[in-house]
Amino acid sequence: EPDWARGIRCGASSGPQPPMSVPSATKGGELFVPYRAVGLVSAGLPVAVVQHGGETFVTASLGRTFQIYNCAKLRQVFVGPSLPAGITALGAHDDYTLVACGTAVVVYKRAELVATLEGEHTAPVRHLLAMGSSVVSVDATGLLVAWQLPSGEVAGRLHPGFAASALCHPATYLNKVLLGAPDGRMQLWNLRSSKRVHEFEHGWRAAVTAFEQSPALDVVGVGLADGRLLLHNLKFDTTLLELRHTHGDAVRCLAFRTDGQPWLVSGAASGALHVWHLERRARLSLEPCAHEGGVASCHFLRGRPELLTAGAADNSLRMWSSDLHSGELSALRGRAGHAAPPTLVRFHDDELHVGGGPGGQTHLLSAGGDRTLRRSSIWSAQQDCELSQGRETKRRSMHETSVRERRLPPVLALASSQRRERDWANVVTCHAGSPVAYSWDTTTKALAPHTLAARPAAPITAVAISACGNFAFLGSAIGAIDKYNLQSGKPRAAAAAEERHEGAVRGLAAAADGRTLFSCGGDGTLRLWAPAALKLQSTADVGCACGMLRHKRDSTLVALAADDLSVRVMDAVALRLVRRLEGHTNTLTDVAWGADARWVLSSALDCTLCAARPRRGPTERPPLP
Repeated sequence: EPDWARGIRCGASSGPQPPMSVPSATKGGELFVPYRAVGLVSAGLPVAVVQHGGETFVTASLGRTFQIYNCAKLRQVFVGPSLPAGITALGAHDDYTLVACGTAVVVYKRAELVATLEGEHTAPVRHLLAMGSSVVSVDATGLLVAWQLPSGEVAGRLHPGFAASALCHPATYLNKVLLGAPDGRMQLWNLRSSKRVHEFEHGWRAAVTAFEQSPALDVVGVGLADGRLLLHNLKFDTTLLELRHTHGDAVRCLAFRTDGQPWLVSGAASGALHVWHLERRARLSLEPCAHEGGVASCHFLRGRPELLTAGAADNSLRMWSSDLHSGELSALRGRAGHAAPPTLVRFHDDELHVGGGPGGQTHLLSAGGDRTLRRSSIWSAQQDCELSQGRETKRRSMHETSVRERRLPPVLALASSQRRERDWANVVTCHAGSPVAYSWDTTTKALAPHTLAARPAAPITAVAISACGNFAFLGSAIGAIDKYNLQSGKPRAAAAAEERHEGAVRGLAAAADGRTLFSCGGDGTLRLWAPAALKLQSTADVGCACGMLRHKRDSTLVALAADDLSVRVMDAVALRLVRRLEGHTNTLTDVAWGADARWVLSSALDCTLCAARPRRGPTERPPLP
């Protein structure tokens, strides 16, 4: 590995990882240290709900840690410590938070570690169930262990002969646990004696995926993988009611309303929420796109018509209110992040013009594979939001049922400015294969009225905003560059046909003084333009096709990601190569400057992040700033 590059290998893991550190030459310092994770709400595991007085709290997994929300406003109230392995199950009882981590169960009382329950399981724990002063854990092999809290003593252990796919504690059934099997069997076991009390005669012929205690004693709700949901009387071993999801959509979770209304809500593997009226034996309403990728859990708040749901794959928690007469669910509040990996992340700041440096970097703009554009706060998760695409999604075909397909195409590049944030649009994005760029307003958190089209029509591949915040620049796949006014959305200038790039424009950046616009393209050139009329000022040969361009407004340096897997740092005044930085073995995915313009950071598909000080010699180890 070259001496300039202090690589950080970013391997895949089961949960969010803190940044890896790089050794430095100065007193054993670190170039990168863990700070915080932004935009994570739920990793997809079923959540744990507990009530303290009149307040309800929900605990959600974040991979190797967990966080607790107050359901009143879904406000984050606590973030747990980092654990040595990914969380596989959650539970909550009174002041205790139960976390399954590998083969151990960790018990916290608020922020204090109370006990670590280990030594019994040899496989990862898959289910947790709080029962009074004890907790039941079930691992992947089917071993069930009951532990006393807070001492951590083993109160009982048993193996039913199968790996339970669902379990619950029927109300008033002392020391009893109900187990569901992947083959459809259902058994009642005594934890104290470790004996089977009863095996129910009804073989469901489908995997049991969910149990839920109903408001009526002896009656539990049973969800099956073939889409059936049943009300079963345990005392008499009889099925009272059978309902079914359409198209065999598997049942993931169940919730009974507890304020006197005979309603049952079932969450499906498709992400739909079904509301059933038990007395009428009919479905009241259907919310077909409540979550992307399935519903992990649902829970009615005690004595209230408010439903809490967690997505299995869309990184979200949502609260719903239910109409008393029609049963329709309407979104009440929610917390969400990207439902697919982020593909583009930028600080929403203006460097020198709005404070610059770490002090001005309080918000992130990010685009992901879920086709959304989000703004996230580094300091307060309550300020996170998704910028609305409602104007465009309403124009899509009504036959398109997928929420993701109704959104704009994936974002290729974005530019933002805070200079005129309260006056007009201040974010511009270009999208895969789209001949128009979209403007956004972070004040209204939605698309702005104007769309900016390339002239002549061609897919837009790069965007930039001037330092004053008044103008947007678009680069297209045919090498053209256009200038638009962000307030009116009208074109103001265009590059002459004979001065265009010979290939696609892959990078644009505006200088801080407003006198220069930089562009790079597939033709391997760096070009400098006069922004007022887009007149070409000078051209420099980079020597290789460029994939992206990054300029730090308080310096004269430009970083170019070349197709030969190197990063080339150019002096924009002298138009000469300052340094060529090599070390990556796969396509570069992004390049960024440090806050003081003394560091260049690059990432690539080889799972590495490299940092360099471009003005130092090639054999010197980079010290901390």
